[in-house]
Amino acid sequence: RKIKYAVIDGQQVRERVTVTPQDAERFYNQNIEQYSAPEQVRARHILLKTEGKDEAAVRAQAETVLAEARAAGADFAALATRYSEDEASKARGGDLDFFSRGRMVPEFEQVAFALDPGAISDLVKTPFGFHVIQVTEKRAPTTRPLDEVRDQIVEQIKWERAQTQASDLAARLSGQVKTTADLERVAPANSLTVQESGLFSRDEPVPGMGPSPEVAAAAFELEPGKASEALRTAQGFALIAVTGREDSRLPTLDEGKEKVREAVVTQKAVAAARQKATELAATLKGAADLAAAAQAAGFEAKTTELVARGTALPDIGVSPAVDAAVFALAAGATSDVITTRNAAVVARVTE
Repeated sequence: RKIKYAVIDGQQVRERVTVTPQDAERFYNQNIEQYSAPEQVRARHILLKTEGKDEAAVRAQAETVLAEARAAGADFAALATRYSEDEASKARGGDLDFFSRGRMVPEFEQVAFALDPGAISDLVKTPFGFHVIQVTEKRAPTTRPLDEVRDQIVEQIKWERAQTQASDLAARLSGQVKTTADLERVAPANSLTVQESGLFSRDEPVPGMGPSPEVAAAAFELEPGKASEALRTAQGFALIAVTGREDSRLPTLDEGKEKVREAVVTQKAVAAARQKATELAATLKGAADLAAAAQAAGFEAKTTELVARGTALPDIGVSPAVDAAVFALAAGATSDVITTRNAAVVARVTE
């Protein structure tokens, strides 16, 4: 298909939006909770669980731990690491980081917020067991002043108003544009530029607009000369009218030679990369330092953060083949050569 189209660009609309100081102050007052932080405490705790145990025996043990924690020179964090049965926090010396009201069970929270920094609680009984709590820090409730968040508020108001204005304009023009002639008349009257694409297939980016599945789908449903309602795009909205179509056919070699050349070059490049990687694989797999071995061979080893399946990797992109290989390896293990759509890869799992 080939289309004429006009784009209602949300960013361009945003640049025309004016926000007054009164607008920003009103928004701030109406949304003050967004800029407020409640009172918070930071605490450590030692938990002795009671589930499936003799509660009296657990209490007696907890009393002993409490006495040890209150002894002169006691290291509460070390005691938590030794005694606590809260697996999530014991490795951090029982540290629970900062929390606000509503995050912990009521029995725990009531005591924690009542303690002064450095103080150690009596035994606290909760559904989990017996706790000894030490508060390490407190933060008073705060509210960020308007001047500190004004720029953020102005940008948020601009974005919201731009979305509304673009949506309203798209809805209004949708009712006025039914044909190509309507589009050519109405768009310039509303300060929109009418452009024309080249021919594109259903699964190709629309020339001049980029990947727009909704636009492409509509273009293949419309009759030539007919226009669509406003369609969502990455930029905002688009009004389109079909101006030409071409039936499916097998192109001649001359018409398709650039695509054919690109495919052949890629195929040969990947084959050459695989051959080179295969030659180096044994060296890389046996190297204690993969990065140094790669550099010695004229390549650069890249390291990712922790990634999940389906993550786009540097120079590789999303690769099910790489995912399948590395998620099957133990930490420290190195893969065989993995061929992707555009590369040959040797990967080592570091964590």
